[in-house]
Amino acid sequence: KPKCCFFKFSSKIQYNKVVKAQLWIYLRQVQKPTTVFVQILRLIKPMKDGTRYTGIRSLKLDMNPGTGIWQSIDVKTVLQNWLKQPESNLGIEIKAFDENGRDLAVTFPGPGEDGL
Repeated sequence: KPKCCFFKFSSKIQYNKVVKAQLWIYLRQVQKPTTVFVQILRLIKPMKDGTRYTGIRSLKLDMNPGTGIWQSIDVKTVLQNWLKQPESNLGIEIKAFDENGRDLAVTFPGPGEDGL
C-alpha cells in the first residue's frame, strides 16, 4: 500500500494567480556513487487501455555518498489544473530508485528522518 502525504490548499487560491509551485522530495543517502531515476506521475482516472497516470517529470540524478539530497520538482501546471478542475485531483506518485531498485524517496519520515 502506498504511503501518502496530504496537502491542504486554501479555497482562496485561484489557478490563474499561481506563479510558482514546487514539490520538494528528499532522497536518502547512498553508500557509493549511484545513478538515481526519479519519476513524478500524476494519477488519472483509468483509461480504456488501463493507463492510470501521466508523467509530470523524469530525472536522472548522479548521487555521491554522504547525506541525502533535496530535489525540487515544478508542479505549477499540475496545481493549476487541480484548482481549475478539483475532481481531476487523484494525486501524484513519486518514485526514486537506484540501479538496484532500492527506493530512495522519503515520503514518510523514518528513524532519524524527523522533519523531512
